[in-house]
Amino acid sequence: PEITARLDPRRVDVIVANLVGNALKHGAPPVSLRLHAAAGEITIEVRDQGPGVDPAVLPHVFDRFYKADTARSRSDGSGLGLAIARENARLHRDDDHQGDITAAGSRDGGAVFTVRLPRQAHAPSEEDT
Repeated sequence: PEITARLDPRRVDVIVANLVGNALKHGAPPVSLRLHAAAGEITIEVRDQGPGVDPAVLPHVFDRFYKADTARSRSDGSGLGLAIARENARLHRDDDHQGDITAAGSRDGGAVFTVRLPRQAHAPSEEDT
C-alpha cells in the first residue's frame, strides 16, 4: 500500500496481462509477480517455472511477429504481444528514466520478464500513441 506511482493504468494493464498470459501459456505454474519500488522507478517482475527462454531467442523476443518456436508459426497469436507490451512500457518516461522490459532465463528454470517504469511518468502525448 505504500508504493505509489503516476502511470497510465490502461498501458500497465496491457503489459501485465500480456506477460502473465504468456507465462501461463508458454511457461508453467506457479507464475509469480513481484513489485519493487526504488526512488525513481518501480519494477514489476513476472516469473514462471516453465522451460525458460532459449538464450539464442532472447535478442528477438520483443521483435514484431517473432515466434520462438517455428512449430508455432500457424498457432494462435500474432507474435506482437511482447512488442506491444514493450512499447507500452517505453511510453512511460520522465526526465531521468524511460520504461522498458527485459527478458531473461532464471538460474532455477523458467523465464523472468522485468518491467521498469518511472514512478512519475509523464502522460504519453497523442503523437506517442
